[in-house]
Amino acid sequence: MEINKVNRNVLNAYKAISGAKSPEKKSDSFKSGNVDTIEFDFARSIGAAKANIASKLDAEVNAARIEQLQKEYANGGCPVSIEAAAAAVVGD
Repeated sequence: MEINKVNRNVLNAYKAISGAKSPEKKSDSFKSGNVDTIEFDFARSIGAAKANIASKLDAEVNAARIEQLQKEYANGGCPVSIEAAAAAVVGD
């Protein structure tokens, strides 16, 4: 095995790589008229997510409450006394 030949091949490869230039960046490629911007309102996104979760929870709670009330009022039953209903209507 010839070490000189291996060294020469490595040296030639190094020269080929080091001689190659990377493309230069153009500093004027981004002009103010050609740039898109995105504005993100994080607080608004969090608020929307909270509202979405709250509405889902309200829907689940309402469905459970309706089911409970249907059971309580089934077969003519009324869980509230007549006096309590009258007081609620009159405002006492």
